[in-house]
Amino acid sequence: MYACKVTCRTTLYHDVGENEIDLSSTKAFFEKHFFKTITPILRVTQLSDYKYWKNKFNEIAGTAVVEVLVPYDQRLQYMADYESIACRTVRRLLPTQGAAIQVTSSEWLTPPRKKGFS
Repeated sequence: MYACKVTCRTTLYHDVGENEIDLSSTKAFFEKHFFKTITPILRVTQLSDYKYWKNKFNEIAGTAVVEVLVPYDQRLQYMADYESIACRTVRRLLPTQGAAIQVTSSEWLTPPRKKGFS
């Protein structure tokens, strides 16, 4: 069962190597690979601010708004604990490359949700 839903904002990165890529290709890449339900507990709801840096890193980036369902844990009492778990889940499942993860909203699920995202 899921105790709460946390919405986070972060930046996703992807290395494109020496390939030449434009802004429309960057947008298409992120929408194809990330704009969906990634797992039953994590889904990307919005992508924006696409960037391509032509420097030594050769990265493309996009800002993502992510919803995370956090399972109930009897040892946790506070929303901040569940938010921390949500941020670690985003870091583990998405290519954030050390980018900041900002919690924008969180809510208790009453009654607890039994099914994840589909």
